[in-house]
Amino acid sequence: MIISQVRKCYKEFKFSWKLFTHFIGFIALIFCIVYAFNQIKTIQYFPIKEVKVAGIQHVDHDAVQRILTPLVNKGFFAVDVDQIKESLAQFPWVADASVRRIWPNQVIIQVAEKLPLARWNDEKLLSQSGQLFSPSRETFPANLPQFIGPDGMQLSMMENYTQMDKVLAPLHFKIARLELSPAHVWSLTLNNGIKVNIGHKDILTRLGDFVKVYPKIIGSRANEVTSVDLRYSNGLAVRWKTIT
Repeated sequence: MIISQVRKCYKEFKFSWKLFTHFIGFIALIFCIVYAFNQIKTIQYFPIKEVKVAGIQHVDHDAVQRILTPLVNKGFFAVDVDQIKESLAQFPWVADASVRRIWPNQVIIQVAEKLPLARWNDEKLLSQSGQLFSPSRETFPANLPQFIGPDGMQLSMMENYTQMDKVLAPLHFKIARLELSPAHVWSLTLNNGIKVNIGHKDILTRLGDFVKVYPKIIGSRANEVTSVDLRYSNGLAVRWKTIT
């Protein structure tokens, strides 16, 4: 009787010890996997050998390289895609960026830059999505129209600029400068140098009337005109240059 109980206890102990050793082995295996994964994340394992950046036109290439170098100077698995995107977003010109790791040693970056519509108060740029941004002045594109207006009115000026541009289309002129005063009085300067004072009401109607009479009143004599005033209920006034 006693011998059988001893044998039973021995078997139970042997079984429990076997489970314990399996458990310890499993923990050791997990530790080895984690350690190995951390090791391959270091630079000596699968280092990044090529970084391709596309879509950059106005962003400083050297500045991008300075930011990206420490971020990609790691192993393939250690490259932080989100961190690269956040770093690129700090550039005023960058609207969005996508980052991909290509096995075994490449990082592909596609940058989408903001599309400028106009210069804003000669200090900032206004994007086609209505966002004001402040890149360095030497990166300002040439030949952009200039918007002069109160802060916070950029969306209204964008909308009216688009509509005015359509109204002026028959004359094949472009708006070089669009102004909105604090009193909401509109004026513009055409790319032929003529300034057009529109007023604060019925601006598209008045501009449309100007387009209709322009060929008869001004026509080929645009270089003799200083400005046109549309702020009359039944007509317009043309200021001619003084001939000396």
